[in-house]
Amino acid sequence: MAPTPITPIQKKGQSSVILVAIVFAGIAGGYLYYSQVLQQISPPQIPEISSSDTLAKFKDIKFDFSIFDDARFRSLKVFGESPVQPGTTGKTDLFSPF
Repeated sequence: MAPTPITPIQKKGQSSVILVAIVFAGIAGGYLYYSQVLQQISPPQIPEISSSDTLAKFKDIKFDFSIFDDARFRSLKVFGESPVQPGTTGKTDLFSPF
């Protein structure tokens, strides 16, 4: 005589209890995880701004253009077409198959 397989019988109440337990475990796990992560993150540090920082130091700004007088800068050459003249590209009919 062959043994009969045992099939588990689930009741509607049992599956809803399991679903509620899974949701509760997820919420509890998420709370524990994020509460630990937020403790490790420090707030951003805002640097101190002194009162002597003003835009007045840019009033008489001088630029050094001596690099343009350098022989290495003067020896640079333009290769190719300048300015670039664009040719005709793309399809005339956007919806054509070729």
